[in-house]
Amino acid sequence: MSEEFILFLQHFSNPILDLLFLFFSFLGSELFYLFFLTFVYLCLNKKIAIQLGIVIFFSMYINFSLKEVFNLPRPEFPELRVLEHPEGKSFPSGHAQSIATVSFFLACSYPKNIYFFLAIILSIMVSISRIYLGVHYPRDVIGGAILGFVIALLFRYLFHRLGSFKLKFIPGGAFFLSLLGGGVLYYFSSDPLSARVAGSLIGILCGTILEKSIINFVLPSSLKTRFVNYGIGMIMVIALYLGMKVIFPISIWGYFLRYFILNFWIVFMTPLIFYKVLK
Repeated sequence: MSEEFILFLQHFSNPILDLLFLFFSFLGSELFYLFFLTFVYLCLNKKIAIQLGIVIFFSMYINFSLKEVFNLPRPEFPELRVLEHPEGKSFPSGHAQSIATVSFFLACSYPKNIYFFLAIILSIMVSISRIYLGVHYPRDVIGGAILGFVIALLFRYLFHRLGSFKLKFIPGGAFFLSLLGGGVLYYFSSDPLSARVAGSLIGILCGTILEKSIINFVLPSSLKTRFVNYGIGMIMVIALYLGMKVIFPISIWGYFLRYFILNFWIVFMTPLIFYKVLK
């Protein structure tokens, strides 16, 4: 039944649909979130960007862990047309889960009907794209989308509840807890994919603590300045991203360090340069 549905979608294959669904698939990719989260952080809303980063990387960590638990293979049969060659197992779909997590978290953060409608449309289109591209069964994207929706609601509720408490911010203690939490995630990282996510989370948390303690920047009122900062910031981030691929070995700890440094740089070093060094 699942194979028949994949072939049914691929029956309509043509170059235009190929490009369209490759685009929607890109919206659930690691590279897209690198650009998108940095844009939100430097141009729109620092607090939402940090929350979104924590949510999406926790969602990815859960996804990679579940992939190892279920250990289900990706589609593979003679008539199948495969347009991508992703890493990891099949269930649940990481792209479907990620786009549902991000879009519904944003919709819950800015509760308007149009945003929930867009979240549904994006989740459907990314999910269909993964089936069309021949890399997932319907069960994978359905499971991923539902899980992403649940994670978005859960974290939106947790952030809301935490915001109602008047907690005293102690940088040293918060930094220690972040390192401890990252160490636990790294310890349970069974593959390079989950090690990336563990490194990203600890980088975001440590960077946020230092940024709040040392910089605590406020976005400039000028949109031009925000976009210039974003453009320059992304050039530095891409250079760092590509450079560390050469420097660090392909190993679990190598992935952990790369993604720790990358996210720490975005959250702390980038605003340090713009709001302290170049001020």
